[in-house]
Amino acid sequence: MEVAAKRSRAAGGSAPDRLSALPDDLRRRVLSFLSSRQSVRTTVLSKQWVDLWRSVPAINLYSLEFERERKRNNALRKMNDFTSKFLMLHNTECLDVFRLHIPSYIRYYHPRLDVHRWIPRGIKYQPLVIEIYAHQSVIPCLGSAFHRLKKLDLSDLSLDHSFSERLNSGCPVLEDLVLDGCSNEFAGGIQSDTLKNLVVNYCRSDVAVALVVRAPCLASLCFKFGVSQKGQTILVGSLFNVISLTLEGFGATAFLDKELDNFPTFDNFRTLSLMRCPSSKSDVQKFKALGRFLQKSPNLEKLTMQHFWYSEGTERKALKCDQPFLETVRPVVGPIEFPVLENLRNLFLNKCDLRDNFRILRHLLQSSPNLETLTVWCCELPEGPAEGKGRAKSRSLNLVCCQCNKLKSTEIIYKKGGKVQELVNFLLDISHSAPENKMTLTKV
Repeated sequence: MEVAAKRSRAAGGSAPDRLSALPDDLRRRVLSFLSSRQSVRTTVLSKQWVDLWRSVPAINLYSLEFERERKRNNALRKMNDFTSKFLMLHNTECLDVFRLHIPSYIRYYHPRLDVHRWIPRGIKYQPLVIEIYAHQSVIPCLGSAFHRLKKLDLSDLSLDHSFSERLNSGCPVLEDLVLDGCSNEFAGGIQSDTLKNLVVNYCRSDVAVALVVRAPCLASLCFKFGVSQKGQTILVGSLFNVISLTLEGFGATAFLDKELDNFPTFDNFRTLSLMRCPSSKSDVQKFKALGRFLQKSPNLEKLTMQHFWYSEGTERKALKCDQPFLETVRPVVGPIEFPVLENLRNLFLNKCDLRDNFRILRHLLQSSPNLETLTVWCCELPEGPAEGKGRAKSRSLNLVCCQCNKLKSTEIIYKKGGKVQELVNFLLDISHSAPENKMTLTKV
C-alpha cells in the first residue's frame, strides 16, 4: 500500500491514482486491448505512462481510426507516419498479437502506404497471433519468426508459391488458420502436423486445380472455395480425419464422383453443416449426392442443412432478392438411398424448401431412429389445407413411416404470415411414436 501511495503522489494528483498504482505488467495487459493509437495517447496521463506503450505485448493497427478525420488524404498521411514511427520505436522481445487492418479500397486509392514495411516489422516480434487484412500484401519469409505462431488469420493477401512449405516447416505449433479472400499462388496444398481449425473463404487460385489438405490433427473445417468439381471431390476425400465440417456451394458431382470411393470412410465426422449444397440443376442428383455423402459419414451426430433448394435458377433468384419464394417446385422422382444414421441426435434445417411434401425432412427422419432434437428455422412451407378439410391432406401426404421414438424436442421457427399448420400436422402425425417429444412454435 505504501508503494501504491508513493506512486499515486508521484503522479501529481491530489486524489489517489489507483490506475497508475497498478504493476507495470498489468497496465501493459490493459493497454494490449486498445488500439496502438489509443495506447500511445495514454502518455498524457502521467509520467509513469510515457514509455509504457513501447513494451505493450500487442500491436493493433486499424486504418478506420484515421478515416474518421475530415480530410482523407491528410488522415492517411497521418496513419502512414504514425504506423512507421510506432513500429520503429516499439520495443519488446515477443508479441502476443499483431493486427493490421487496412481495407482493400484504402490500398487501391492510396498505394503509397508502407504496408510492405509494416508487416515484416510486426512479424519480427514472433507473435502468437497474426491478423492481417491488407489488399495484395505478401507475407515475408523471416526465418524463425513463426516458431511461436498459434493462429494465422489472413484476409485479401497474396500467398506465393512458398507459403505451403513455410506453413508446414516454419509454423511448428500452428493450430488455427483462416484464409479469407486470398489469392493462392501455391500448388502444394495445406499441410500441417499441428493444425486443428481451418477456415478457407472465397479464395482464388490460378495455379492449383484442387486444394489438398493434409492435417492429421484437423478437427474443424469451414470451406467456401470456388474450385472445379474434380477438385472438390479430391478436397472432400482428403478430410477423413476431420471431426467438424462446414461446406458451402459444393456441387452434387463432387459427392457422386467415383474418385470418392478411393478415399476412406469419414468415421471421425461428428458435426456436418451443408450450405447451398449439394448444388445441381437436377433434384434427383441433389438427393443422391446427399445420400451418398451421408453413407460415407456413419458416425454423424449433428447435421445442419441451410438453403437446400430444388431449382438452381430460383435458388439464385431467392438469394439475390433475400425472399426465398420459389415460382415452381419440381417433385423428386427415382429411388433415393439414404443410410440409417444410428448416431444422429440433432437435425437443423435452416431456410430450406419443404414445399415438396417435406421431402428432405421425410428422408432424414426416416433415416434417424435415435434423433433427439429437431429444429426447423424459417423454411419454405407448403400451403395449408383448405378450410373445413382439417388434417386429411396431411395424413394423405404421410407416405413414409418415421420412427423417431427418442425425439424429445421439436422447435419450429417461422416467419410472420408463414403457412406453418401443414408442418405441425405432419409432425403431429409422427409424434405418436415419440411420447416425450415437446413441440415449440416461435414466430419471428
